[in-house]
Amino acid sequence: MSDPIIPSHIAAPLRQQAEQQLRSGTAQLSNAFTASADALGVLYRLSSVATTAGDGLKLLHELQIHQVELDLQLEQLQQNERECNHELACYRQFFELAPAGCFILSLDGMISAANAAATDLFAHLVANHAELQPAQLTEQLCGRSVLSLFSATCRPMLSATLARVQRKQQSATLMLSTDAAAARTLRLSAQLSPDHNAILIMLT
Repeated sequence: MSDPIIPSHIAAPLRQQAEQQLRSGTAQLSNAFTASADALGVLYRLSSVATTAGDGLKLLHELQIHQVELDLQLEQLQQNERECNHELACYRQFFELAPAGCFILSLDGMISAANAAATDLFAHLVANHAELQPAQLTEQLCGRSVLSLFSATCRPMLSATLARVQRKQQSATLMLSTDAAAARTLRLSAQLSPDHNAILIMLT
């Protein structure tokens, strides 16, 4: 019993593995996938008649193979999910602990995420920043335009750079001055995310 959704180069080895487990008695069927009452009824009717008993056994065998295949797919999906979650946690930690200031922007230039270094750079722009915890400062920075972090004279250049990065899907680097209160110059590198749904910013 093949699944048209699964590519043939995956389905064939999966069936072979399922058949091998059934032959060796190592298949451990879960309760996640069970035959319906209609399927069991068909099996009962086929097995009750001598002329169709063989067909019933064949159908039962196919159902068993299919259930093992589904169990194997579920096991692989769960393993993939664990691996993805582990990788995501690692990347989140790398992002948060990076010594350079990092922002993730939406395509319209709004800050959607900031790491600790970026928050430290621009904490002075947040009202009552001395009274807030780091996580609260980050929340205050998120949702505002990245242009607001830099001096008025730099904003047109930054805006044009972000538009160019988004349009041409290439990275760009430029020097920008922060607002007058901080009075410092930073090197800003911008790059479109792999899925083209965000812009990644690094400040050094």
